[in-house]
Amino acid sequence: MISLKGRKGKSALIVVCILIGLVLLCGLAYASGGGEHGGAHDNGKVFDLLKRTINFALLVIILVVVVKKARLGDFFSNRIDEIKKKFDELNAEKDTSEGRFQELEKKLKEFEVKKQEIIEQFKADGAAEKEKIVAEAKERANQILVQADLTIEREIKSARDRLRQEVVDIAAQKAQEIIEREIKDCDQDHLVNEFIESVEKLH
Repeated sequence: MISLKGRKGKSALIVVCILIGLVLLCGLAYASGGGEHGGAHDNGKVFDLLKRTINFALLVIILVVVVKKARLGDFFSNRIDEIKKKFDELNAEKDTSEGRFQELEKKLKEFEVKKQEIIEQFKADGAAEKEKIVAEAKERANQILVQADLTIEREIKSARDRLRQEVVDIAAQKAQEIIEREIKDCDQDHLVNEFIESVEKLH
């Protein structure tokens, strides 16, 4: 006995009902056409309608068989499984992307901290180098000042010596002029004699 439970049974029942209805319609058309016109022409119309009905019924039966063999439910079920699988893969990719994003965000924060440390280190090194340069510049300036003081002192001493020598030379020249002007010829003879006597005493 054929079971009519489930979707397949209901589909088969619907197809059978449609076929029975079509056959009854054809019978009614044949019965109504036979009384009034009763000719070969009317029989041809009824036969044509019957032929079309049978063709339609065969088409419906073929479609039902094809759908059963194609297992449309399995197709949709497989398609649903594929969609679920794709959805799961997308969720996995999303989780992976989020993990990667968090990892990159963490590395970016670490980089920012490292960058700040490097900047602070550069600032500290720059300040130390600045202090070193300033200290060296001060020391060099002190050396230049000391050297300048020594040079100035030497120049002053040299100028004093030259001035003293010039004064001595001028004083000697003036003394000579005074002596030449004041000493007479007899004084010169007397000085010459004293010089000669002193030289003789030495010998």
